[in-house]
Amino acid sequence: MNRSFLNQSKHFQTSSTYSGLDLCLCEIGFNKLLHNEAIQLEVEKAVMKMLPSLHEKPAGVEGLRVFLILNELLYAIQRLRHGSLWEGPQTGRGFHGVEISMKVAAAVQSLSTEHLQITANWWTLSMMEDKSRHVNVWRTALSEVLGIEAFPHSSSKDILQILQNMYNVNKGKMKIPETAFCLEFSPIFIEQEVIRWRLHSKSMAVDNPPLLLCSFAFVMDFKSKQLVFQCNSDLTVQEVQPEWMLYQFQGLAPPPPSYFELNLRRSFLVEDSFRQLAEAPPTDIKKDLVVFFDGDTKITNVYKKDFFHHLFPRIKEEKPEMFRTNDSETLVWFSIKEPERIKADVYLFGLLCGLALHNDCIFPVPFPLVLFKKLLGVKPTLLDMMEFCPEVGKSLQYIMNYEDDDLEDQYIFFEITWDDTVIDLDPENPGKPVTSQNKKQFVDAYVNYVFNQSVESVFQEFERGFFQLCDRDLLRMFEPQELQRLMVGQDDYDWEKLKQNTQYDLPLLENGGQLFRFDSHLQNPTMQMFWKVFDALTEDQKKDFLWFVTGSRKAPILGMGQIQMTARLKIITSGSPDEQFPESLTCHNILDLPSYSSEDIMRDRLIQALEAERTFSSEEERWSV
Repeated sequence: MNRSFLNQSKHFQTSSTYSGLDLCLCEIGFNKLLHNEAIQLEVEKAVMKMLPSLHEKPAGVEGLRVFLILNELLYAIQRLRHGSLWEGPQTGRGFHGVEISMKVAAAVQSLSTEHLQITANWWTLSMMEDKSRHVNVWRTALSEVLGIEAFPHSSSKDILQILQNMYNVNKGKMKIPETAFCLEFSPIFIEQEVIRWRLHSKSMAVDNPPLLLCSFAFVMDFKSKQLVFQCNSDLTVQEVQPEWMLYQFQGLAPPPPSYFELNLRRSFLVEDSFRQLAEAPPTDIKKDLVVFFDGDTKITNVYKKDFFHHLFPRIKEEKPEMFRTNDSETLVWFSIKEPERIKADVYLFGLLCGLALHNDCIFPVPFPLVLFKKLLGVKPTLLDMMEFCPEVGKSLQYIMNYEDDDLEDQYIFFEITWDDTVIDLDPENPGKPVTSQNKKQFVDAYVNYVFNQSVESVFQEFERGFFQLCDRDLLRMFEPQELQRLMVGQDDYDWEKLKQNTQYDLPLLENGGQLFRFDSHLQNPTMQMFWKVFDALTEDQKKDFLWFVTGSRKAPILGMGQIQMTARLKIITSGSPDEQFPESLTCHNILDLPSYSSEDIMRDRLIQALEAERTFSSEEERWSV
């Protein structure tokens, strides 16, 4: 097999960086060969017979070609199996095909580190479409193995390790998207995996240890990771209510759950929430959160949304000593002026961030990505300075790009001013100039001071609060951008998706003594008028509309497809519809629209609603005036 599908003009150049194979010939050849079902069976039998003979130490690099060829063979088998009725993984044929994938994976993983590196080099230097195809082969194989109960989950470790090796060397200009490695896992699998992980993390014996959460989280897509996090939070809520679990174990109807209650006054939001958090027992804050405002004891998610939506602007206003704002006033970072004074408040702020995540709430805190990198143990870089302080970042980049040897003549020193404080980055060498030889040291020291050294004690308090509710080890499955998205939502607004997902609750109308209902919103003049007006709104006005209907200006963490708005015609019992304003029920994402007589009137009333001062939502409805 090693002598098959060779590039006739170049195969003599085979080396640790070139396989000598023509992968296009592989694909064409296997597609023709395997098109006949009987021939495919014989090929599969031959491969199964050959695999045990593959030596762990092939003779020369040419002996490794077979593993690339087997990739192409698996791809062809999977395509044929997935394109016909007899190929399902639970059938005998499908079962056999999955077994081949497992055997090939085991053979690959039996290679020495040196030979694995050579195959990795070949893969890294191959064409983009070849790389994507090979990743898809093993991603499909993993999905099939996990879908067959006869195979223990440990059987997929060789496949996962192959994907891990590809993931690790997927760099440079020819890098394929990291999402190419991801699978969406079922809620049942996720729950079982989280339970195994929780037992494993408590050093309890587990027959099947967690498969993905310890070593291979990179194969989970964001939706699966979010589901893992929420499942773990739900299990934590149950764990801190032992009486609830006892009733469930005995098959009895459980008592009403207990909650972590925040009883707040709208006018004293920060004072009340900080005080009650500081006084709360550690186990209580792990329960489901409910928020009550001004003595209203209704349990509603609307109040939780409002709480986290309004909280940070209030904190920034009432406790300005906690944060410093960047020059454009779009992002904040921890202040370095009075660390001892703000430590207690920063701890509670970290607790609030963890509380939002634990309760699946968006908390729109305007921190740069570096906050989430630090929470995950990722080192800050110059790119983080570029985000938070673009002018400083550009200056540092200029220094890094400066190629002449006279940088010392620019009179730049290891002394900076940050947060109105003069800092010597090398106190043992006062007045040290920046030169071509030490410019990287200067830039690294600058970035390290801003994001690490200057806020070390304060950030430790933030972390201490944050990880009261969020498991540090579990969070490592996220990339920094994913953790940021989980907390603050996202800015990817697909307004067409909102329109497509909208449902309509239109009343019966009378015409000539007959009752009828519009067949669709497209026949309803008010709904037609609304979407014309909506499409003409500015981007900020559309975000205000999102807040008006859902209680959040941010898109949901899983995208706009998560929003299902219901548009209704508002029933007017007295007066003219043109005198009325739109209303919304944020707890159900319901929009009530009067039947306006013209687009101009609708536009005027809607914009007035969106421009009105944002106050806390009513549980019953949000009025625009």
